[in-house]
Amino acid sequence: MLRFGYQAPKRAKQPFTDGISRFFCWPAMIRLPTLSTTSQHPLRWQFDEAPSTPAGYFSEEFDHYQLEGRVLPIAGGEKEIPQTLVIHGARSDYIRLNALLYPLQALGIASLSFNLSGHSTAANVALENTSLENNLKESLRFADGLGTHLHTVIGHSMGGALALKVAEAHRSSVKNIVLCCPALYSDDAYNPPFGTPFRKAISVPFNFLESSSLKFLRKFEGKLMLIIGQHDGLKSSTFGGVPGTAAGNVITSDDQLAVRKVNSAIPYEVIKAIENNLTPHQFKKIVLPRCDHGVLAWLRDYPLVASNLASTIAKFVTQR
Repeated sequence: MLRFGYQAPKRAKQPFTDGISRFFCWPAMIRLPTLSTTSQHPLRWQFDEAPSTPAGYFSEEFDHYQLEGRVLPIAGGEKEIPQTLVIHGARSDYIRLNALLYPLQALGIASLSFNLSGHSTAANVALENTSLENNLKESLRFADGLGTHLHTVIGHSMGGALALKVAEAHRSSVKNIVLCCPALYSDDAYNPPFGTPFRKAISVPFNFLESSSLKFLRKFEGKLMLIIGQHDGLKSSTFGGVPGTAAGNVITSDDQLAVRKVNSAIPYEVIKAIENNLTPHQFKKIVLPRCDHGVLAWLRDYPLVASNLASTIAKFVTQR
């Protein structure tokens, strides 16, 4: 274990453009459409840094809405197909992933990330009008665009649960899974709409142990990296909570005895379930000290740590 210190919907017929953007074009056998260098939502992002190599954007059409995908190519490899799919967490968008994806891009790891319905203003779908099942369908649609080029799936928080489902659907090509403070849900939590019905479905203690993703992990022949904050995945019983549920917002102390309020959104037993369903040679765990569930925000504050973490991930996914 490593520890880092503070150092049946239709496809869109045409991609959106601004009339002056230059475009990236994929080989004919790839399902991804032509890419624009201009995002459709430049004023809506929570964060808006510029990538080291210009990004490519495209729109994917669903029943009554569109979702944007973003390709971060490597320098000189704008026409190469990404092998890495990255899925953001709840109440977020793909821009929140910049703190990790930009350092990976600089290290030669191209990626495809995208927005999920219901979780940001860029998606134009109210949270209560969508569900985890819809988010999974959206993730699978974007993953299908990479075809057999898809070798690595990265998921953050809720996106971790979706990443496991995508890896299972593409198990013939996916060799690496990277989970960052991952959630895990029972299969019956996918259908209820977000909001009260979804919260009710995931509030049952230990219900996540019924997830079919654990069965998939037992058969998975690739590698999995788990990244977790020191103060995430805490035992809820330590703070008077119910075992098999998240500790939530609690007061704790770090290894320097500093008392602080932290967000432990992932149940301790979720982390153990993932660990226990993998063989040791498949598994690498990284603990980020003095960090809670807000890993991506924490990495933005500590770019050197983000760079070191990206280097470790890059080596992990490229080593055979």
